[in-house]
Amino acid sequence: MSRAALYALCAAMLAIACTPMGDSCTRLPGNGRYCLIAGPWPEYATEQASNVTLNDKTLRMISRISSGESGVHFAGLSPLGQTLFQVSWENSVLQAELPAALGSRLDPTLFPALLQIATWPAERIREGLSSGLELHEQPGRRVIHDSNGDVLIFSWEGNQLPYQRLRIEVPALNLMIDSRSLEALQ
Repeated sequence: MSRAALYALCAAMLAIACTPMGDSCTRLPGNGRYCLIAGPWPEYATEQASNVTLNDKTLRMISRISSGESGVHFAGLSPLGQTLFQVSWENSVLQAELPAALGSRLDPTLFPALLQIATWPAERIREGLSSGLELHEQPGRRVIHDSNGDVLIFSWEGNQLPYQRLRIEVPALNLMIDSRSLEALQ
């Protein structure tokens, strides 16, 4: 991965979560936060082609996700398969291997938080949202909003995990993460 692409990823993720809040909570755009919920994760494994777009600049990478009862493992890979970073949340313990360019500037809790919001039952997600945030759910779509409007928009294709496609949008930051299962692309 080129340095420019790594910095683009850094900028996109920094726009969401600039400062770590602790081992289980992460900041969301605006003044809200999300704290990871303890409990069994759904069982699935997937590799996805992911495009992270911020202000018309796009970074392409492969996302490898493995989720099971004790937690979730997330790895970001270059299109050629080089591991760029890894984050896991297992038995309520966060572990992260981030490159120096991201290490002190990115809250790694954001990765399992976004996956939990996208894949867990809505009633459990509401437990982790700070006051002032609301979760609205429709088939194939979830929206977290505050008094100023939509904070995060999640949409997916497929009726079971892993989703064939998962999109995460952050309207205030003009940021979108669009991931498609490699199996669905074939």
